[in-house]
Amino acid sequence: MSDSRRIPLTSGALVDRDQCLLIIDQMRVTIPQQIAEALRIQGERDQVIARAEQEGQMIIERAQEEAAQVLDERGLLKEAHDRSMALAEETKRQAEGTMRGADQYAIRVLGELEDQLIALQTTIRNGLEILQQDSRIARVTAEGALRDSSAGSDPETE
Repeated sequence: MSDSRRIPLTSGALVDRDQCLLIIDQMRVTIPQQIAEALRIQGERDQVIARAEQEGQMIIERAQEEAAQVLDERGLLKEAHDRSMALAEETKRQAEGTMRGADQYAIRVLGELEDQLIALQTTIRNGLEILQQDSRIARVTAEGALRDSSAGSDPETE
């Protein structure tokens, strides 16, 4: 067509009919192939986009699951920590109660022991006083008997 002759004083040109038909036939064959190729490429593009969207969705879901798991783990850790703190506090309260009970028990037992020791000391003191008194009586009696026996054997009194 670029070799065609121009018609003077017009914008028209004379073209070879056979050459034009040949070009049109080539276009009929080539254009559908190009359209088919374009459709195939578009289909591949759509498949790639669909796979990318699917993979993106899977990544998002995995990330959400992992985030939920981390939150659950943190929640479990916090719950375990809170439970541990509560148990420690309860144990401390029980230990304090046990200590108070042990102190009260020790005070009561030591008080009873003190009372028993005082009673025993009183018994011992009374026993000693009785023994000392008996010892004095025995000495006075022995001294009196000695005097009586020495007075009875004195030759001047006979």
